[in-house]
Amino acid sequence: MTEYRIDDLARASGTTTRNIRGYQERGLLPAPLRRGRVAIYTERHLANLRAINRLLSNGFTLKHIGTFLTNPRAMVAEALDLPDLLDLRWAQRRPDEITHDELERALGPVDAETLDALVDARILTRVDGSSRVRAVDDNILRNLGRLVARGMELRTLIVVHHEFTDRLADAVRVLMSGARDEIVRREGPGWIPSTPDEVEWVTDLLATMRSSATANAYAALDRALDDARDAEVKDYLATVEMP
Repeated sequence: MTEYRIDDLARASGTTTRNIRGYQERGLLPAPLRRGRVAIYTERHLANLRAINRLLSNGFTLKHIGTFLTNPRAMVAEALDLPDLLDLRWAQRRPDEITHDELERALGPVDAETLDALVDARILTRVDGSSRVRAVDDNILRNLGRLVARGMELRTLIVVHHEFTDRLADAVRVLMSGARDEIVRREGPGWIPSTPDEVEWVTDLLATMRSSATANAYAALDRALDDARDAEVKDYLATVEMP
């Protein structure tokens, strides 16, 4: 079995020695082995730390993680009561504000009209209604920048992104409405969970519907992108005069 001192464990897990000590104080990590005055950690500690990192990156709090790790049989609804679940954003953390210079380094020249278009397309959002902005998602901005770097016009990309996300939002509503319809089918309109078992059922249904919808959407999107690419190439070649 691999053994680690605390500095080695921090490097292997991608966290800090301070965090490791804090997790130990909260009971999220088992006590290390002792060899004299030296604390020795094992693969079990590394596995726990990686699990903690994954849960933190997905928006869970240390309170939730403590319930998961110290009471594996606890219901999800007990660790995440329903208000917590509904308030939890499944998307990534809110990006930092972005300056105009940073924006132009990513996307090229951005005048006031283009900035408004980026906001309208929900690529950027204004901070408290001011002139300051932040990206809705850093990945979206980064991917647009990759296409701009390959010569595509930013205004065209904004229009395409706007239309694509609008249609995607409609598709997502269709998928997620299935959970609501199932609740109505089983319990009737206006029903509210009132017992631990009912809360657990609703929590599990919403989480499973979300994860299943994500996996199915990725698969469907991959197929749709391949089909659309092939169709566009075929249509383009049909307009080309072959020698």
